[in-house]
Amino acid sequence: MTYTFKLARRMARNHLGSRTLIALAATLLVACGGEGPTGATPAPTPIAPAAGVLTLELVTPNGNDGALQFAVSGPAIDSIRAVGYQGTTTLMSGQGQAILTGALTSGAVARVYVRDINRATDYRAWVVAAAARSTYQLQDVGSYRVVLVR
Repeated sequence: MTYTFKLARRMARNHLGSRTLIALAATLLVACGGEGPTGATPAPTPIAPAAGVLTLELVTPNGNDGALQFAVSGPAIDSIRAVGYQGTTTLMSGQGQAILTGALTSGAVARVYVRDINRATDYRAWVVAAAARSTYQLQDVGSYRVVLVR
């Protein structure tokens, strides 16, 4: 046997070994799929609706607010209640409206009772109108902000 023949046989064996290694690696990759031990990926457990309360916080640029009208929309609003102020509220077609009066300041001004607190990000609130306490002058609502907080 010549040296070339021996070298060719050795290279063929090494090539066969690398093929086996590649096949083994491919088999392991297929076996390590994203499935669970039973062969199927378990479905996520749905979260049951849970009633709760969202707090409406006001950020006002003025120190003399006497009246504020705001609106809240979202799925299944049960009711809106003023916190520390006089006011009235209405609910119609998935939207709530409230008018609050008194010496309004920044902070919690109302509570919004909802049927599913898990969907808190689906609710939206905005200021419709604001008036000064002493002159009843309408304020520019562009600088007011209301936020719903869990």
